[in-house]
Order: sequence, then structure tokens, then C-alpha cells
Amino acid sequence: MSPGTWYGTMGGWPDAHSNCTLFSQWFLKNYTKGNVSLAMPSGYGYEMVDKFIAANGGKFSKSGTPQAISLFSISPYNGSYGTEFAGHTGIVLGIDGDTVITGEANYGAPYGGLDADHSKNGTVVMSRSLSTFNSSTGVTFVHLETTLDDNDKKKEEEEEMITISAPQRGIALMQGGVFLSFLDSKDAQNAWNAGIKNVELATKTFDLWQKESRTVKS
Repeated sequence: MSPGTWYGTMGGWPDAHSNCTLFSQWFLKNYTKGNVSLAMPSGYGYEMVDKFIAANGGKFSKSGTPQAISLFSISPYNGSYGTEFAGHTGIVLGIDGDTVITGEANYGAPYGGLDADHSKNGTVVMSRSLSTFNSSTGVTFVHLETTLDDNDKKKEEEEEMITISAPQRGIALMQGGVFLSFLDSKDAQNAWNAGIKNVELATKTFDLWQKESRTVKS
């Protein structure tokens, strides 16, 4: 996008740099999940939260306190953050104790650059104080449902319960690296009836899994 387009990549010397609204829109496009609509064009930084809420018909609500993961907007002409008429926007990536960790971008402002060779511009990770980075200093938020939550789903899938069997070794139950032996011959059949899959292993593999499991229960 050409210079002057507040929702695009801005021209700069000697490189182009990401504008704050562009970074927020990129995050919303790539990491929000479900039936989510984006407000395009995004407008100014201070409008991002309101426009996102409006684009989704009230599915989301505005908040005065940060929460991971949230879209934030800072009011224009804000003395606490030095914003001008466009305000500012970014993403709350997480909260660590009293520290709010944000991802944001800016053009022509003193930010350490991560997405451009020219220093002091670009996309950055910032640390802000939880006690002040809130509505008391003109910052508003909207909490997002993101694909980052799928990490928990992947973890659950990795810990799927299965039974394992091998010649001369009988049948055992495995879940998340934990080896559990059956005490009754009916237990295995009940497990299969409940939809648990069985994996037939070589005897050596069975012995290795049992040896290296985090916990052996009987």
C-alpha cells in the first residue's frame, strides 16, 4: 500500500514498515477462529476494537482490562502513550504477573524493528504495566477466540488412550507416555468396546515402551 494508507504497509526510508493496524489485521486474519468477520478497511488504530466488535454483530464485547489474547486500541492524542490523531492498536499476547506482553507495530516511531532492516521501525514485542495499561489510561480491549487454543487440542490428541499388545506380553493401556497394566482379562475388551484402539507391537518394542514410560501402574 502507498504511504498515507493507514491499514497497509507504509513506505519509509530506506525500507517499508508495518503500520499498527496492518499488524492487528494480520493477527486477526491468521489467528482468530470460528465465524469471525474483519472490518476492512480497518481505519485508525483507536477504531480497531470498536470496528471489530461492530463487524461481528455484538458477538464480542469491549473490556477495560487486558486479557490474553486480546485486540487493543489506544485513544488518539493520548498523553500516556504519545499517540496522535490515529491512536494506536495491537495484540495482547499474554500476561506475566504484573506485566502485559503485547505485539504491535508502528511507522515512523521509536520502536525496535523486527520486520525491517531500518532500525526503530516495524513490528515489536512490548512489555507494559498491568496497573496502567487499561481503560484508566484510554486503552480498550476485546478478547479473541484464537487458533492458538488448538495447542491444547493437540496436547489432548498426543495423550490419546490406546491399548498395546505383543506376543508373550499380554495387553496394556498407554496414555500420554504412561503404562498401565490390566488386572482382569475383561478390562481390555471393555476398553475396545468403548472405542479405544489397539496397537499390536513387537515384543522388543512393547518392553521398551514399558521401560521408558513415565509411570508404571499395576
